[in-house]
Amino acid sequence: MRTKTLILTAALGVAGAASAMAQVYSVNAVGYINLTASPGFIMMANQLDNGSGNMVKDLMPAPAEGTTLYKFMSDSGAYDINSFEFGEWSKPDMVLGLGEGAFLRNPTAESFTITLVGEVPQGTLTTEVPAGFAIVSSQVPQAGQIDTVLGYPAVEGDTVYLWAVAAQTYIIATYEFGEWSVPPVVGVGDSFFSSKGAPATWTREFSVND
Repeated sequence: MRTKTLILTAALGVAGAASAMAQVYSVNAVGYINLTASPGFIMMANQLDNGSGNMVKDLMPAPAEGTTLYKFMSDSGAYDINSFEFGEWSKPDMVLGLGEGAFLRNPTAESFTITLVGEVPQGTLTTEVPAGFAIVSSQVPQAGQIDTVLGYPAVEGDTVYLWAVAAQTYIIATYEFGEWSVPPVVGVGDSFFSSKGAPATWTREFSVND
């Protein structure tokens, strides 16, 4: 999934020199993420807090007609399905919160862009990862390996399923003998399937000033 992220610092602190490389001290930061919804399926995440509950009707007000969102429900093992038809979502108040993720299907032959706008999460960020299967994501709009860069709590026996958009299939990475069979790297706006033997808490300290 091709993505573009812009972080705009909110002037709630003291700014440094007006240079592109100057450090900016601030309390809050807002920005946007452009996600490319290619034909077929993508696995997406919302990594900015829009301040209004992060409901699908606000996050994606005008996707392509026929777009469908599949949110996996770990407790039941089923998908909660939300379709955009005749200019509106079937479940407009569905929430796609920080740390969550979902499959999005673009039924058309052309890509379209989803622009997510909101505040960058900061501070102590926690995501509860259940035992079994779950779609999860980093709360921070940052690319990298899920454990070494993004802090995912990998333990022996874990498996993650990354989505390869071009091939429309999974890349499967297992964690055995202290290392991954394939380095699990995600991009900004990506989510992935996690499979764990026991529940865990994904915790990360993050600041835009670090």
